[in-house]
Amino acid sequence: MKEKIKDWLLWSQKYTKTDMVYIAKGGFWSSLGFTVNSLLSTVLLIAFANLMPKETYGIYKYIMSIGGALGFFTLTGINNAITQAVAKGYEGALKEGVKAQLKWNTLFSIATGIGGIYYFLKGNQTFALSLIILGIFFPIYSAFNSYGFFLAGKKEFKLLAKYQIIFAFIYTAGMITGLYFTKNIVVLVLLYSTFHFLTTLYFYSKTLKTFKPKEGTVIEQKELFKFGGHLSIVNIFSTLSQYVDKIAVFQFLGPAQLATYALALAIPDRIKGFIKSITGIILPKLSEKTVEEIKPIFYKRTFQGLIIGAVLSGVYILIAPFIFKVFFPKYLDSIFYSQLIALSLIFIVPATYMGSVFRSQKMIKTIYLSSTASHISRIILFLIFGMFWGIFGIIFASILMYLIGLLYNFVLWEIEIKKYSELNNGYIDQDTLAE
Repeated sequence: MKEKIKDWLLWSQKYTKTDMVYIAKGGFWSSLGFTVNSLLSTVLLIAFANLMPKETYGIYKYIMSIGGALGFFTLTGINNAITQAVAKGYEGALKEGVKAQLKWNTLFSIATGIGGIYYFLKGNQTFALSLIILGIFFPIYSAFNSYGFFLAGKKEFKLLAKYQIIFAFIYTAGMITGLYFTKNIVVLVLLYSTFHFLTTLYFYSKTLKTFKPKEGTVIEQKELFKFGGHLSIVNIFSTLSQYVDKIAVFQFLGPAQLATYALALAIPDRIKGFIKSITGIILPKLSEKTVEEIKPIFYKRTFQGLIIGAVLSGVYILIAPFIFKVFFPKYLDSIFYSQLIALSLIFIVPATYMGSVFRSQKMIKTIYLSSTASHISRIILFLIFGMFWGIFGIIFASILMYLIGLLYNFVLWEIEIKKYSELNNGYIDQDTLAE
């Protein structure tokens, strides 16, 4: 059966123009790891939704959103650079990337420390202690988490899936146990941080022992930090836009409405994460290709992505009421919001594919223009629309920006192709492209 499936995949490559054996193998393990992780995180979400009061859960989500938003102080872009570098043979990128993050991420600790002092002076010890805990643990485990991007670059999707599954079981069991005994937000934040810290440290150590990555050359190190630095700057606004909607809902509408909005986001966000985990396997492959090889299939892949996204969106809209009535009976007011949010699934596949293309070819200028404009606009619209129209306004702003972002990326792609085709008489040089 295995040989027959392989033969069928090889036959299908005539039509897909893609290494289907690689996609099937990597996609299976990536999807398995993410599926188990997602199912267990959904179990944890059900526990939060049913065991915690709505307002308490809203406060917990707000604190975690503040911590997530302050994540722009960390060296967020180095992980994609590690995947890209490892795919090209520079395994030392893992150690170098982690060292750089441990130094740079101290800015996060300073920021959360300032926030903690502010809330102490305001008399809010829950917020203060929670931010201080995040400031201690998050900079460390976010650095050691780079082992996953190293494994992706090595195309070790099976091992990565194994680690993800083990982590998911430990984390979910630990948090549900904690929820059973306490609803104290500070204790839950401490549990969250501790589980992430211990597991990422363990898997990072295992990865080093297994692969023993060698040090790279000075040129490779400089290239890693240069590319990773550029991506980190780009990620400043993407990190903020990822959490500003939740912060806005809390500030404008309160913790109960944030809990409602967070539950509406929950399943669509997990579907988006699943899609990203699958499309994430293409980055190492794209890094091995030139722009000339990607150009003929760029629009075809984008159109295919739109179709996949539309199907996923339609299916979720139909089954959302059933999911909420069975698993989230306290949050039936989230159903309609969740169905609206699902419309953004239409754009997530092509958006992820385009981003992977730009990163794989180190199109620094294009990455800056695409990400910065999109996320700054998203942040502004979230705040304005959220202030006037609440949750509806934020959802509409999100869908609108996905559509505008897709069209904008088409324009940027055409500009890059035209410019370099004219400069190089149809041949696009990688070094010139990077500049």
